[in-house]
Amino acid sequence: MNIVRYLLVSMCVIGVVIFPPWVPLVLMGVLALFFRSWEVILIGLFADLVWLSGGVAEAWPLFTIFGLVLAWGLEPLRNELFSLSH
Repeated sequence: MNIVRYLLVSMCVIGVVIFPPWVPLVLMGVLALFFRSWEVILIGLFADLVWLSGGVAEAWPLFTIFGLVLAWGLEPLRNELFSLSH
């Protein structure tokens, strides 16, 4: 199962550089739904640093905020999903 997690994390990081913004966001959602992953927050921070065109002071760090929401907001859903499977 760890190989899937590492594969999703690497696809997110590569997706930030290569793909449009919705692709890493979907991958971050899948990663946060199936794994307890703090990497989602770091990927969001990396995406904001890559895509902020006007500098840090002129734009909202949307992907970092989405990463926080995905990492902590999906926690109850993930716990419910895995408690039903056991």
